Amino acid sequence: MKTKTKKFLKTGLVAAPDYKLTGEEVSWKNVKDKDDYLERFNRSLRFLHYYLDRDDFIPIIGEYMKNHKRSKSKIDMLKHIPKTSYGISTIGKLCRMFNMGMGDPYEKYESRDFRQEIDKSINQFITEAHINKIANPDNKPKIGKKKVNVHAIMQERVRKSVLIELEQMLDDWITNQKCNINKFNLVTVLRAENIPVANLGPVKSWLEYYRSEYSGALEKVCPQLVEGYSYLSKPALRKRIALLDDLLNDITLYKAGKASSRKPRVKKPKSADKQIQRLNYLNESKEFGIQSADPTRVIGANMVYFFNTKYRRLTVLKARTRDGFICAGSTFKDFDEENSFTLTLRKPKDFLPIIVAKTEKQITKALDNLTTKRVTAKGRINKDTLILRTL
Repeated sequence: MKTKTKKFLKTGLVAAPDYKLTGEEVSWKNVKDKDDYLERFNRSLRFLHYYLDRDDFIPIIGEYMKNHKRSKSKIDMLKHIPKTSYGISTIGKLCRMFNMGMGDPYEKYESRDFRQEIDKSINQFITEAHINKIANPDNKPKIGKKKVNVHAIMQERVRKSVLIELEQMLDDWITNQKCNINKFNLVTVLRAENIPVANLGPVKSWLEYYRSEYSGALEKVCPQLVEGYSYLSKPALRKRIALLDDLLNDITLYKAGKASSRKPRVKKPKSADKQIQRLNYLNESKEFGIQSADPTRVIGANMVYFFNTKYRRLTVLKARTRDGFICAGSTFKDFDEENSFTLTLRKPKDFLPIIVAKTEKQITKALDNLTTKRVTAKGRINKDTLILRTL
């Protein structure tokens, strides 16, 4: 029988089985200055995103509400929050950090008023929970054989593969208040997961909701939105609106592509699991203290980083198209040969943490600073090769 991995330790901390990669949960004791605070804040966002999911954050939000004297009836309403509610993961991460002793950044570091954002979102969650409870008053399971709800299964897949990643994109936007932000590669995931057009409603609603938030702040149609997003400049707001518009356009193009390809029927592509069945790679390196990423995530990814532990060679593959990579045996195909390369790392233990923890832009800058010669990448890996990261 398969045992369920515990998310929390007896001490109350989040369990970190991959602590060599992620570190332990961030402590908020003895914060030195603003830079120290921001470093812990960003590290905590990445840590919580790695180990916890949407359902884990609901009791964390409840704990925050209890600590701030919210009524028990409102806390109990959290169990009625619909699956389609926006911002659970983002607000849950902020609540967890406050529960663990994070100071108030608005007063101490002249940053955002996170507590105001949490209160606003909690009120929204409770309103949605009331509506959901009225629409579904009887939560008791029906007697008899349970029917398979294909639509619910697909909606859960959309939540895990798309909505959670969009929440992570929003987290990145929170920590980066400038204009140089990136968007989630939505089309690649939709194609990799083969999401039906009928199940794109929650994704489109999520994008439209946050677009209206940023637009309301930019156009000053709502004083609360203006105050809530006052930490962003007008160019930064416009950049976020533009990226959300791009994502909405991606959905339109994806729908058009699905409609045009409906007839004639095309051969179904091999699943990621089947493509990597004969893949030969190194699962874990004790020397460097790193475990390989899930190889199925390479299929459909935009970029992948490999590291040969025997020869200390780093390989960077960039996908040629938005469809990502294809795997045949131990060879990855459909990569851009001009923008892909291999180089030798003189000090891998100093450089590998940058690959696994930094943003794509930071990784590119660090690679550009290396003086080692780049050679043409071949796309083939072996038993000595770690799959460091996919983007």
